[in-house]
Amino acid sequence: MSTSNAKKTASKVIAGILIVLVLVAVIGVIVKFTGGLTSDFKTFYVTIGEKDVMTTASGYALTKDAPLEVVTKYTFGDAGGEASGYSVKVVPNPTGGKDFDFLLDGEHYSFQAETDLTGGFDIEYGEDSFAIAPKGGVLDVLKAVYPECEVALADDAQLYENMFAMVVSSYNNASSVTVYFHIEEAVNGVTLDQEVIYF
Repeated sequence: MSTSNAKKTASKVIAGILIVLVLVAVIGVIVKFTGGLTSDFKTFYVTIGEKDVMTTASGYALTKDAPLEVVTKYTFGDAGGEASGYSVKVVPNPTGGKDFDFLLDGEHYSFQAETDLTGGFDIEYGEDSFAIAPKGGVLDVLKAVYPECEVALADDAQLYENMFAMVVSSYNNASSVTVYFHIEEAVNGVTLDQEVIYF
């Protein structure tokens, strides 16, 4: 085999390898931005910590003193696109069998029937990121949403995991990401119901 034939063969092998690598990269991008091929191609997503959230995520716990940091991203934002901006809305997560009542001036209302709880959270907006924290516990959130009413939780109210849904939408509302979370309630004290404790 001549040297020129060997060079041609090596060039073809290298070109083939490069084509395969490009195809693998393209497939990887498509899989990432379609949530593992389960949704349309996402042009808007968020990052929480080290995790990119393309559609939904859950299991986050918020407290007044530990806000959740969220970075908004556009898939082609670095390519000179004009896309920028976002909106944030907090609503109840309508989990089946987990609803509870709260009282406004003595009248019972369903928690999961609420349409906007955003007023119960402190949101510090940045250009492409924000930090969100509740104004306190669940009762404090409801009091902030209804400041003109006397607010109380029903006696049998049972809070549940991921009871809130934070919907982060793109600048034109064409795409959104939903993050489910709950509020960690502070323990105010411990009550013992036995008169004698044995050690």
